[in-house]
Amino acid sequence: MKQRPSLLFFFTFLLLLLASGPVHCEQSSPGLGDKLRPAGDSRPQRMAENFFIFYDPSTTMAVPYKNTGLTRIEAQKKIIRESNASLPELNWQAGLYPHWKGELWLHGSPFAFKPYYRLQLYNKAEYAAAIEQLPVTAQSPPMLQTGLMKLEHLLGLAGRTEIFLFSDGKHSTFKEFEPPPLTEARKLAAKYDICFNIVSSATDAKARKLLDDIAAVNSCSQVIDFDTAYNRPEHLLGKLYMDTRANGFNNILFDFNKSNIKPKYAEQLDKLGRYLQANPQSYVVLSGFTDSIGTEAYNIGLSQRRAESVRNYLHKKFGINRENMLMYWYGYANPVASNKTAEGRQQNRRVTIVLRDKK
Repeated sequence: MKQRPSLLFFFTFLLLLLASGPVHCEQSSPGLGDKLRPAGDSRPQRMAENFFIFYDPSTTMAVPYKNTGLTRIEAQKKIIRESNASLPELNWQAGLYPHWKGELWLHGSPFAFKPYYRLQLYNKAEYAAAIEQLPVTAQSPPMLQTGLMKLEHLLGLAGRTEIFLFSDGKHSTFKEFEPPPLTEARKLAAKYDICFNIVSSATDAKARKLLDDIAAVNSCSQVIDFDTAYNRPEHLLGKLYMDTRANGFNNILFDFNKSNIKPKYAEQLDKLGRYLQANPQSYVVLSGFTDSIGTEAYNIGLSQRRAESVRNYLHKKFGINRENMLMYWYGYANPVASNKTAEGRQQNRRVTIVLRDKK
């Protein structure tokens, strides 16, 4: 009889608990195309969660780079150093790895990794110190396949991972034990949420085709010419974040499933073209976006075409050098309005314009 009050209290508490619903439950998170950025927030926006840089210190890269007085290996290190200097700190997970570092590489052995910056939370100063440890003399034959094989043990991270891969398209695949680079890249792209950003110094058709084919494994991968990365090192890692500061130029909006520029935006783009002509110390970053209707792969391609249409307009009408127009595309990521209404979707079908000064 003495236990009845405690039992009565227990059942009363249970009934109240059931009536009020779960005490704690995880709300279903909105899709990638529905996460709105807080109004008035002008901080840089992180556009990926993780990134790796794979450095190529191979014998085929130990050649003079134009008339710079540097080898391609040295120029590569310079690009990475200056790219890192341009980055804000936005809590990425990051790593810095060579294709090869002179030690035995055993496929399937995570203990064979010899990173310069082991996968961890990005710290700009520490990453810069790691970059200074990168060798500037050749370490091995070209080992593109090894760099890709290492990725198998580094991926599986939450969110999108951007991979920045330096290569001249050469490799020394041991066919009995190693998959060809393209086969490995296709497998990785099918299994993980990754984008390859290949900094190409290929000098022959076969090597260029291999790098182009790797960049074609999914819709978010691309080839960046080595010269472009050297002349605009901030372009290399610029894909990782987006500037959101107001700079006097409104977004260019597009009709559904279209990438052609509407006549009403000619005046704004003409103003931008004249500004770039008069201010050679500046360059423009064009970022393409879509609404959330359709697949991610299709929308990434559509957002690229939108950014390209703005760049082509400025190039054809004002002769703006393409190297002064950095271009990124993100599909339906980072909406500025709700995709649940026609008005919101219209605002999300856009190319943003951000001016930056050369450093």
